Amino acid sequence: MHHEVTAAQMLDAFKKDAPGHVAETRWAHTHGLGVMGHFVASEVAKEFCIAEHFQGSSVPVTARFSNGSSDPTRHDERPDTRGLAVKFHFTDATDHDLLSMTLGVFGAKTREDFLGVASAFVPKPVEQESWFRRHILDPLMLRSPPPPLPAGVTISGGPGLAHYAGSHQFVRAFTIEAGLSQVPVSWARTAYHAVHTFVAVGPGGERRPVRFSWQPVDGVFPVPSDEIAAKAMDFLTTEMRTRLAQSAAQFTLKMAIGDPGDEVDDPSRSWPVTRQTINMGTLFIDQAAEERHVDVERLSFNPMRLPAGIEASGDAILRARGEIYQLGCKERRGTGCPMQAGNGSAR
Repeated sequence: MHHEVTAAQMLDAFKKDAPGHVAETRWAHTHGLGVMGHFVASEVAKEFCIAEHFQGSSVPVTARFSNGSSDPTRHDERPDTRGLAVKFHFTDATDHDLLSMTLGVFGAKTREDFLGVASAFVPKPVEQESWFRRHILDPLMLRSPPPPLPAGVTISGGPGLAHYAGSHQFVRAFTIEAGLSQVPVSWARTAYHAVHTFVAVGPGGERRPVRFSWQPVDGVFPVPSDEIAAKAMDFLTTEMRTRLAQSAAQFTLKMAIGDPGDEVDDPSRSWPVTRQTINMGTLFIDQAAEERHVDVERLSFNPMRLPAGIEASGDAILRARGEIYQLGCKERRGTGCPMQAGNGSAR
Protein backbone atom coordinates (compact mmCIF):
# COMPACT_ATOMS: atom_id res chain seq x y z
CA MET A 1 0.00 0.00 0.00
CA HIS A 2 1.39 3.36 -1.07
CA HIS A 3 1.55 6.11 1.52
CA GLU A 4 2.23 9.67 0.37
CA VAL A 5 5.34 11.26 1.80
CA THR A 6 4.28 13.77 4.44
CA ALA A 7 5.47 17.32 4.91
CA ALA A 8 6.86 16.30 8.30
CA GLN A 9 9.00 13.62 6.65
CA MET A 10 10.24 16.13 4.09
CA LEU A 11 11.13 18.67 6.74
CA ASP A 12 12.90 16.03 8.84
CA ALA A 13 14.94 15.00 5.78
CA PHE A 14 15.89 18.61 5.11
CA LYS A 15 16.98 19.12 8.70
CA LYS A 16 19.82 16.66 8.12
CA ASP A 17 21.14 19.05 5.46
CA ALA A 18 21.40 21.88 8.01
CA PRO A 19 24.02 20.98 10.66
CA GLY A 20 24.38 23.51 13.45
CA HIS A 21 20.96 25.03 12.84
CA VAL A 22 20.06 27.64 15.43
CA ALA A 23 16.69 27.06 17.13
CA GLU A 24 13.82 29.41 16.20
CA THR A 25 15.46 30.48 12.93
CA ARG A 26 14.48 29.43 9.41
CA TRP A 27 15.73 26.01 8.28
CA ALA A 28 16.60 27.51 4.89
CA HIS A 29 17.42 31.09 3.93
CA THR A 30 18.45 31.57 7.54
CA HIS A 31 20.17 34.94 7.12
CA GLY A 32 18.43 37.87 5.49
CA LEU A 33 17.16 41.43 5.71
CA GLY A 34 13.55 42.58 6.05
CA VAL A 35 12.48 45.49 3.87
CA MET A 36 9.34 47.52 3.08
CA GLY A 37 7.96 49.11 -0.05
CA HIS A 38 5.11 49.02 -2.55
CA PHE A 39 4.10 47.48 -5.88
CA VAL A 40 2.50 49.30 -8.81
CA ALA A 41 0.95 47.26 -11.62
CA SER A 42 1.57 47.99 -15.28
CA GLU A 43 -1.27 49.27 -17.46
CA VAL A 44 -1.74 45.87 -19.10
CA ALA A 45 -1.53 43.68 -15.97
CA LYS A 46 -5.26 43.77 -15.24
CA GLU A 47 -5.98 42.42 -18.72
CA PHE A 48 -4.26 39.17 -17.77
CA CYS A 49 -5.11 38.67 -14.09
CA ILE A 50 -7.87 39.80 -11.74
CA ALA A 51 -5.73 39.62 -8.56
CA GLU A 52 -5.92 42.84 -6.54
CA HIS A 53 -2.28 43.88 -6.91
CA PHE A 54 -2.65 43.90 -10.71
CA GLN A 55 -5.54 46.41 -10.83
CA GLY A 56 -3.45 49.58 -10.76
CA SER A 57 -3.47 50.88 -7.20
CA SER A 58 -0.26 51.05 -5.19
CA VAL A 59 -0.11 47.96 -2.95
CA PRO A 60 2.11 48.00 0.18
CA VAL A 61 4.57 45.13 0.58
CA THR A 62 6.78 43.61 3.22
CA ALA A 63 9.70 41.63 1.80
CA ARG A 64 12.84 39.76 2.77
CA PHE A 65 16.11 39.36 0.90
CA SER A 66 18.09 36.31 1.98
CA ASN A 67 20.92 33.85 1.45
CA GLY A 68 19.80 30.29 0.82
CA SER A 69 22.26 28.65 3.17
CA SER A 70 21.28 27.10 6.51
CA ASP A 71 24.79 27.76 7.83
CA PRO A 72 24.52 29.24 11.35
CA THR A 73 27.26 31.70 10.35
CA ARG A 74 26.36 34.38 7.83
CA HIS A 75 28.36 34.32 4.57
CA ASP A 76 27.22 37.03 2.14
CA GLU A 77 30.58 36.71 0.37
CA ARG A 78 30.10 33.08 -0.73
CA PRO A 79 28.27 31.85 -3.85
CA ASP A 80 24.77 30.87 -2.79
CA THR A 81 21.14 30.75 -3.87
CA ARG A 82 19.67 34.14 -2.92
CA GLY A 83 16.01 34.64 -2.16
CA LEU A 84 13.38 37.37 -2.41
CA ALA A 85 10.09 36.78 -0.58
CA VAL A 86 7.42 39.43 -1.12
CA LYS A 87 4.19 39.78 0.91
CA PHE A 88 1.53 41.94 -0.77
CA HIS A 89 -0.92 43.53 1.71
CA PHE A 90 -4.46 43.77 0.31
CA THR A 91 -7.25 46.14 1.31
CA ASP A 92 -9.32 43.36 2.93
CA ALA A 93 -6.46 42.63 5.38
CA THR A 94 -5.42 39.44 3.57
CA ASP A 95 -1.95 38.89 2.14
CA HIS A 96 -0.42 37.26 -0.93
CA ASP A 97 3.11 35.86 -0.84
CA LEU A 98 5.41 35.42 -3.83
CA LEU A 99 8.58 33.48 -2.99
CA SER A 100 11.45 33.45 -5.48
CA MET A 101 15.11 32.54 -5.74
CA THR A 102 18.08 33.06 -8.02
CA LEU A 103 17.80 29.53 -9.47
CA GLY A 104 15.34 29.09 -12.31
CA VAL A 105 14.29 25.55 -11.35
CA PHE A 106 13.62 23.51 -8.22
CA GLY A 107 15.55 20.34 -7.35
CA ALA A 108 12.63 17.90 -7.26
CA LYS A 109 9.30 17.21 -8.96
CA THR A 110 7.67 14.83 -6.45
CA ARG A 111 7.70 14.37 -2.68
CA GLU A 112 9.65 11.13 -3.12
CA ASP A 113 12.22 12.96 -5.26
CA PHE A 114 12.59 15.54 -2.50
CA LEU A 115 13.56 12.85 0.02
CA GLY A 116 16.16 11.46 -2.37
CA VAL A 117 17.69 14.87 -3.02
CA ALA A 118 17.72 15.73 0.69
CA SER A 119 19.48 12.45 1.48
CA ALA A 120 22.10 13.07 -1.23
CA PHE A 121 22.66 16.63 0.00
CA VAL A 122 23.63 15.74 3.58
CA PRO A 123 26.96 17.56 4.15
CA LYS A 124 30.08 15.40 4.19
CA PRO A 125 33.83 16.15 4.25
CA VAL A 126 34.99 17.36 0.85
CA GLU A 127 38.21 17.28 -1.13
CA GLN A 128 38.79 20.90 -2.04
CA GLU A 129 40.65 20.24 -5.27
CA SER A 130 38.84 17.47 -7.09
CA TRP A 131 35.22 16.95 -6.14
CA PHE A 132 33.79 19.27 -8.78
CA ARG A 133 35.55 17.68 -11.72
CA ARG A 134 34.79 14.16 -10.58
CA HIS A 135 31.15 14.68 -9.57
CA ILE A 136 29.90 17.51 -11.78
CA LEU A 137 32.07 17.84 -14.86
CA ASP A 138 32.20 14.17 -15.78
CA PRO A 139 28.62 13.05 -15.02
CA LEU A 140 27.00 16.15 -16.51
CA MET A 141 29.62 16.90 -19.21
CA LEU A 142 29.92 20.57 -18.43
CA ARG A 143 32.49 22.41 -20.51
CA SER A 144 33.13 25.39 -18.23
CA PRO A 145 33.16 24.42 -14.56
CA PRO A 146 32.46 27.10 -11.94
CA PRO A 147 35.02 27.97 -9.28
CA PRO A 148 35.85 25.44 -6.54
CA LEU A 149 34.26 25.61 -3.12
CA PRO A 150 35.10 28.77 -1.17
CA ALA A 151 38.14 28.73 1.07
CA GLY A 152 37.36 27.41 4.53
CA VAL A 153 34.56 25.08 3.42
CA THR A 154 35.38 21.62 4.75
CA ILE A 155 31.97 19.92 4.58
CA SER A 156 29.39 20.25 1.82
CA GLY A 157 26.36 18.54 0.37
CA GLY A 158 27.47 19.55 -3.11
CA PRO A 159 29.52 16.46 -3.96
CA GLY A 160 26.76 14.08 -2.89
CA LEU A 161 24.12 16.03 -4.80
CA ALA A 162 26.29 16.11 -7.92
CA HIS A 163 26.84 12.36 -7.75
CA TYR A 164 23.08 11.86 -7.32
CA ALA A 165 22.43 14.08 -10.35
CA GLY A 166 24.55 11.75 -12.45
CA SER A 167 21.83 9.11 -12.25
CA HIS A 168 18.73 11.26 -11.65
CA GLN A 169 18.02 13.56 -14.57
CA PHE A 170 15.33 15.63 -12.83
CA VAL A 171 17.91 17.26 -10.52
CA ARG A 172 20.57 17.99 -13.17
CA ALA A 173 19.44 21.49 -14.18
CA PHE A 174 19.15 22.48 -10.53
CA THR A 175 22.62 21.10 -9.78
CA ILE A 176 24.21 22.87 -12.73
CA GLU A 177 22.60 26.21 -11.88
CA ALA A 178 23.59 25.88 -8.22
CA GLY A 179 27.17 25.10 -9.21
CA LEU A 180 27.25 28.23 -11.34
CA SER A 181 25.94 30.50 -8.57
CA GLN A 182 27.77 33.79 -8.21
CA VAL A 183 27.97 36.49 -5.58
CA PRO A 184 25.88 39.55 -6.55
CA VAL A 185 27.15 43.05 -5.78
CA SER A 186 23.71 43.63 -4.27
CA TRP A 187 20.49 41.75 -3.51
CA ALA A 188 19.04 44.37 -5.87
CA ARG A 189 21.32 43.36 -8.75
CA THR A 190 20.23 39.78 -9.41
CA ALA A 191 17.11 38.14 -10.88
CA TYR A 192 14.74 35.96 -8.87
CA HIS A 193 12.42 33.18 -10.10
CA ALA A 194 9.26 31.83 -8.47
CA VAL A 195 9.99 28.46 -10.27
CA HIS A 196 6.48 27.01 -9.84
CA THR A 197 3.61 27.28 -12.31
CA PHE A 198 0.50 29.11 -11.17
CA VAL A 199 -2.85 29.69 -12.88
CA ALA A 200 -3.66 33.34 -13.60
CA VAL A 201 -7.38 34.05 -13.96
CA GLY A 202 -8.20 36.82 -16.43
CA PRO A 203 -11.14 39.28 -16.34
CA GLY A 204 -13.11 37.12 -18.78
CA GLY A 205 -12.49 33.95 -16.82
CA GLU A 206 -9.49 32.97 -18.94
CA ARG A 207 -7.16 30.55 -17.14
CA ARG A 208 -3.50 30.69 -18.14
CA PRO A 209 -0.53 28.70 -16.80
CA VAL A 210 2.10 31.27 -15.76
CA ARG A 211 5.49 31.58 -14.12
CA PHE A 212 6.69 34.72 -12.35
CA SER A 213 10.15 36.27 -12.06
CA TRP A 214 11.64 39.50 -10.75
CA GLN A 215 14.12 41.34 -12.97
CA PRO A 216 16.30 44.03 -11.35
CA VAL A 217 15.75 47.43 -12.98
CA ASP A 218 19.45 48.27 -12.45
CA GLY A 219 20.54 45.04 -14.15
CA VAL A 220 22.35 41.88 -13.05
CA PHE A 221 25.87 42.47 -11.72
CA PRO A 222 27.98 39.78 -10.00
CA VAL A 223 31.05 40.58 -7.91
CA PRO A 224 34.20 40.16 -10.05
CA SER A 225 36.04 37.02 -8.94
CA ASP A 226 39.16 38.97 -7.95
CA GLU A 227 37.12 41.16 -5.56
CA ILE A 228 35.25 38.44 -3.64
CA ALA A 229 38.03 37.86 -1.10
CA ALA A 230 37.74 41.48 0.05
CA LYS A 231 33.99 41.27 0.74
CA ALA A 232 32.76 41.20 4.34
CA MET A 233 30.56 38.38 5.63
CA ASP A 234 27.59 40.80 5.89
CA PHE A 235 28.31 43.07 2.92
CA LEU A 236 24.93 42.50 1.23
CA THR A 237 23.06 43.83 4.26
CA THR A 238 25.40 46.82 4.53
CA GLU A 239 25.06 47.52 0.81
CA MET A 240 21.26 47.35 0.90
CA ARG A 241 20.97 49.72 3.85
CA THR A 242 23.26 52.18 2.07
CA ARG A 243 21.32 51.81 -1.18
CA LEU A 244 17.92 52.38 0.44
CA ALA A 245 19.18 55.52 2.16
CA GLN A 246 19.71 56.97 -1.33
CA SER A 247 16.91 55.59 -3.50
CA ALA A 248 14.47 52.69 -3.87
CA ALA A 249 15.60 49.32 -5.18
CA GLN A 250 13.35 48.41 -8.11
CA PHE A 251 12.31 45.15 -9.76
CA THR A 252 10.04 44.44 -12.72
CA LEU A 253 7.62 41.53 -12.27
CA LYS A 254 7.58 39.39 -15.40
CA MET A 255 4.85 36.82 -16.06
CA ALA A 256 5.63 34.14 -18.65
CA ILE A 257 2.62 32.40 -20.19
CA GLY A 258 2.95 28.69 -20.88
CA ASP A 259 2.20 27.10 -24.25
CA PRO A 260 0.45 23.74 -24.71
CA GLY A 261 2.94 21.00 -23.93
CA ASP A 262 4.96 23.06 -21.44
CA GLU A 263 5.71 21.45 -18.09
CA VAL A 264 3.14 22.98 -15.75
CA ASP A 265 3.42 20.53 -12.85
CA ASP A 266 7.22 20.02 -12.87
CA PRO A 267 9.30 22.83 -11.29
CA SER A 268 12.54 20.96 -12.08
CA ARG A 269 12.19 21.89 -15.76
CA SER A 270 12.35 25.38 -17.21
CA TRP A 271 10.22 26.84 -19.97
CA PRO A 272 11.71 28.07 -23.27
CA VAL A 273 12.74 31.72 -23.18
CA THR A 274 10.56 32.32 -26.25
CA ARG A 275 7.34 32.20 -24.23
CA GLN A 276 5.11 35.29 -24.25
CA THR A 277 6.12 37.39 -21.26
CA ILE A 278 4.09 40.23 -19.78
CA ASN A 279 5.44 43.14 -17.70
CA MET A 280 3.05 42.99 -14.72
CA GLY A 281 4.41 45.93 -12.73
CA THR A 282 7.23 47.35 -10.63
CA LEU A 283 8.28 46.64 -7.07
CA PHE A 284 9.77 49.56 -5.14
CA ILE A 285 11.77 48.65 -2.01
CA ASP A 286 12.49 51.86 -0.13
CA GLN A 287 13.36 51.16 3.51
CA ALA A 288 14.56 48.55 5.97
CA ALA A 289 11.69 46.99 7.95
CA GLU A 290 13.46 47.68 11.25
CA GLU A 291 12.93 51.40 10.63
CA ARG A 292 9.18 50.72 10.88
CA HIS A 293 9.66 48.34 13.84
CA VAL A 294 8.48 45.38 11.75
CA ASP A 295 10.12 42.07 12.73
CA VAL A 296 10.35 40.28 9.38
CA GLU A 297 12.48 37.50 10.85
CA ARG A 298 9.41 36.24 12.73
CA LEU A 299 7.13 36.66 9.73
CA SER A 300 5.82 33.70 7.73
CA PHE A 301 6.10 33.68 3.93
CA ASN A 302 4.33 30.80 2.21
CA PRO A 303 4.10 30.04 -1.55
CA MET A 304 0.54 28.74 -1.08
CA ARG A 305 -0.74 32.02 0.38
CA LEU A 306 -2.57 32.93 -2.81
CA PRO A 307 -5.17 35.61 -3.64
CA ALA A 308 -8.32 35.44 -5.69
CA GLY A 309 -7.12 35.44 -9.29
CA ILE A 310 -4.00 33.32 -8.77
CA GLU A 311 -4.36 29.59 -8.16
CA ALA A 312 -1.97 26.71 -7.57
CA SER A 313 -1.20 24.42 -10.48
CA GLY A 314 -1.00 20.65 -10.03
CA ASP A 315 2.63 21.01 -8.93
CA ALA A 316 3.08 18.58 -6.03
CA ILE A 317 6.21 20.37 -4.76
CA LEU A 318 4.41 23.73 -4.61
CA ARG A 319 1.75 22.24 -2.36
CA ALA A 320 4.32 20.34 -0.29
CA ARG A 321 6.35 23.53 0.26
CA GLY A 322 3.19 25.22 1.51
CA GLU A 323 2.83 22.51 4.15
CA ILE A 324 6.55 22.44 5.03
CA TYR A 325 6.70 26.22 5.49
CA GLN A 326 3.75 26.08 7.88
CA LEU A 327 5.46 23.37 9.94
CA GLY A 328 8.73 25.30 10.00
CA CYS A 329 6.94 28.49 10.98
CA LYS A 330 5.26 26.80 13.94
CA GLU A 331 8.56 25.26 15.07
CA ARG A 332 10.29 28.62 15.17
CA ARG A 333 7.24 30.32 16.68
CA GLY A 334 6.81 32.63 13.75
CA THR A 335 3.85 34.89 13.00
CA GLY A 336 1.31 34.18 10.26
CA CYS A 337 1.02 30.41 10.70
CA PRO A 338 -1.34 28.81 10.21
CA MET A 339 -2.45 31.00 7.35
CA GLN A 340 -5.60 32.99 7.96
CA ALA A 341 -8.81 32.06 6.13
CA GLY A 342 -9.27 33.78 2.79
CA ASN A 343 -5.69 33.38 1.62
CA GLY A 344 -5.80 30.91 -1.23
CA SER A 345 -5.95 27.14 -1.18
CA ALA A 346 -3.97 26.54 2.01
CA ARG A 347 -5.15 27.26 5.54
